[in-house]
Amino acid sequence: MVGKCRKLAPAYRENLWAARGNLPVLVTQTEFGRLGVLICADTYSYKPARAAALKGARVLLVPANWPPEHHNPEKFWRARAAENGVCLLACNRTGMDKGMDCRNAESFIIDRYGSPLQQVSSPGDTIIYGSLPLVGGKFAPPDADGFPGRRKPNYYSDIALDIYSQFNPGAVLGLPEPAEFTVATVQFQPEPGSPLANTGKIMGLIDRAAAMSEARGRPLDLVVLPELCTTGIISDPVEAENLGEEIPGRTTEILARAAAEKNVYIALGMAESQGGKQYNSCVLIGPRGVECKYRKVHLAPRDQKWAEEGDGIFPVCDLPFGRIGLVAGCDLMFPECAESLAKRGADLLCAPALWEDGRSKFIWEARLGEQTHLAVANQWGDAGGLNTVGGSAIFGYSRFPEKMLRSESPAKGDAINVLCLNSADAREKKFLENIDYDAILNNTPPGQ
Repeated sequence: MVGKCRKLAPAYRENLWAARGNLPVLVTQTEFGRLGVLICADTYSYKPARAAALKGARVLLVPANWPPEHHNPEKFWRARAAENGVCLLACNRTGMDKGMDCRNAESFIIDRYGSPLQQVSSPGDTIIYGSLPLVGGKFAPPDADGFPGRRKPNYYSDIALDIYSQFNPGAVLGLPEPAEFTVATVQFQPEPGSPLANTGKIMGLIDRAAAMSEARGRPLDLVVLPELCTTGIISDPVEAENLGEEIPGRTTEILARAAAEKNVYIALGMAESQGGKQYNSCVLIGPRGVECKYRKVHLAPRDQKWAEEGDGIFPVCDLPFGRIGLVAGCDLMFPECAESLAKRGADLLCAPALWEDGRSKFIWEARLGEQTHLAVANQWGDAGGLNTVGGSAIFGYSRFPEKMLRSESPAKGDAINVLCLNSADAREKKFLENIDYDAILNNTPPGQ
């Protein structure tokens, strides 16, 4: 025997007989490299997989008892692989017992980018075969520019907060009263280098979104627009200096007037220029002006050509209908960012995006594991040589799978999603806390 793993988060009727696991996440050395072991629902949270990867695991083994009707695990298993740049082998059970029907349960072999290599469901016993790549006889090492290497642990300390174990977390956090609200995502293709033209287009699209909401019998409360939507993609520091604006500034003042006229809040991404520095920023604007802004922390390689890293504050802002968190598109690949906001009471994450990798877009839905609503507004089409994949979406979170909501745009073309959500649905949060936070918050590179 090389190690022992105890399930950290007993699920469903396991709580009638099983205590929470009290051992560190198991990572063991083999002739091919390090393996990590996680049991079933421990993969619903990103933290055990993250801890294993930071201990050097290159492959995660997941024995499971998870039918697809109970928060289908596929998106979570794929996310755990992609977030950490590791392969994942999930072996599910089949058949029926007195309490669970697993005849449609699926087992997976998933590569380190989150793509299934094998995906098998069987009503009876079966064996699944596959192969994993080796480099010099060892599991493939992490990509030098992969997502794990771009983590910012110094900014993640809020994930260790334990507010939701309190009797009344809403009172502790000072949350606004929960309410129904209507949110829209606006997907469009900005005209490169033309802030005035893009601002005019944005105004027209906000009018359309408001009209769509009114036609459904509800006023529009919040609209989310894409990342860098006033300028299009920026490729160098000179372009950023020429196109960037102060926040507050000309564009935010125009949008604030529109927000006051329509009594709506507007979240968008834009290039910010301040003190001789350029930032890829997101801003939330309301009838009173700028409510909050966020300077992107997890810079994509294209951002690093012109933008400074933000200061690490993932902001929340209280609006009349709930608490809102701001992130930029590729922040969604870093679950610590979403959980930092969720633990500070965010009901909805607004994510202006410039997302070009269609194979990883499943990660958006996987972020529901952090137990907030999510609205992602993406650009579409060719953006200065970058092919953005559209598919803007609103995801309504619920603890109950049958009550989850979703509205999604096509991959191409200007499009608007409108969905009515309730902040109360995002208030019943539970987090896995019996985890080694020191490992997750450590700056040491994976496996060292």
